[in-house]
Amino acid sequence: MITTSRRHSRLALAIFSTLPGMAFASSFQLLEQSSAHLGTAFAGTASNVMDASSVFFNPAGISQLEGRHFTLAGNLVFTESTFHDQGSNTNGVESTTDETGVIPNLYYVHPVSERLTFGLGVNGPFGLASDYGRDWMGRYLATYSDLEVASVNTTFAYDVSENFALGLGVSYQRAEVILESQVDSTLGVNPNPATDSSAKIEGSDHAFVADVSAYYRPSDSTRFGLVWRQGADFELDGDARFALNAACTPGAGFPTGAPPAPTTGTICSATLTTLDGDAAADVELPDTLTFSFTQQLNTQWALHGDVAWTQWSSIDTIDVINTDNGVTVDQLELQYDDTMRYALGVTYQPANAWTWRAGVAIDEAPQKNPAIVNPRIPDQDRTWLSLGFNYAVSQNVSIDVGYAHLMVDDARIANVDTQTGHQVYGDFDAQVDIVGVQANFQF
Repeated sequence: MITTSRRHSRLALAIFSTLPGMAFASSFQLLEQSSAHLGTAFAGTASNVMDASSVFFNPAGISQLEGRHFTLAGNLVFTESTFHDQGSNTNGVESTTDETGVIPNLYYVHPVSERLTFGLGVNGPFGLASDYGRDWMGRYLATYSDLEVASVNTTFAYDVSENFALGLGVSYQRAEVILESQVDSTLGVNPNPATDSSAKIEGSDHAFVADVSAYYRPSDSTRFGLVWRQGADFELDGDARFALNAACTPGAGFPTGAPPAPTTGTICSATLTTLDGDAAADVELPDTLTFSFTQQLNTQWALHGDVAWTQWSSIDTIDVINTDNGVTVDQLELQYDDTMRYALGVTYQPANAWTWRAGVAIDEAPQKNPAIVNPRIPDQDRTWLSLGFNYAVSQNVSIDVGYAHLMVDDARIANVDTQTGHQVYGDFDAQVDIVGVQANFQF
């Protein structure tokens, strides 16, 4: 388990009530902030300015939009991740977390003056959800996880010259976390779902973060974009609660030695009672840096590319601390490394109302060590294959549709708890499909 909290302010989270069963950029980062860019596997995100979604992907680029723009999008994510056992000893079953989620986003662009443009965006840049049930083999590591990070972004773009613009933005972000798992009331003597106790950690916090961007158009056929986004530093605080099974009560369970040695139930009860209460944890989300290019090959074809760096090394070990007595409630060893993402896409625009898109991307995972992999985030490298189109309904209204299939490498887990002797060996086989629909309006 990781983070915590009791506060449940809903602010922008009201429109982010359903999140996908796993995250779709590396770890729990969500790239699905535009159904239009989904069609090119998010290639050219900072250089190909098409609609108001540039408020997120390159705020400096909104200076290229004429008039007021409004974009409303929804991305439907179908996921299935199945655990295949290869020698676990926790007396559980294999399990599948099968979630369907919606990632909505909306953006608005308004010109303030000839050189200054204002942008507003509401989206969810990070999130994950999974539910394996309470009787699977890895239940002592995770059963249910729900992370929601909602962001309200305000930004300004300024035209330094005819071909160069800069952007500066500030985002208010709200994070809420619910993490559940089971506890072996027998302390490893006889693990059994029927005698397990339960743990639940909740958390929330808010933070302000900044973004800086640049857009450069050296010619009518060539465009570049560069965007840096700060990762939020959340000081999550809330509570950790434990529901004790009858096997986790004084005098119950198995003997740990000759009397008067305590029973496993006595130790379990005393331990969980000590851990129960207010809790806190610090999480520093990663900074990101994205470079994009768009090259118009002729009047119909354009090539787009992205190279993105994510500073996942900001997350190493996350400690959940009982704030009443200073005891460590739980510890999540992630030991993340920084990652790279590479994307290449094309658009084809014949002389009619249609624009067609395709793209491919390679997305690195920040952690692939089987001894450290956690079921909450069973991450691995993934390859994106995407298609999409735009249809101009009128001069001021258009519709985007995008689809992506993600080929995710199997995530191997070989987790050993040296205190209880619990061993979870196996791999996670994931399947992911994403469909996005977006409406664009110009006023």
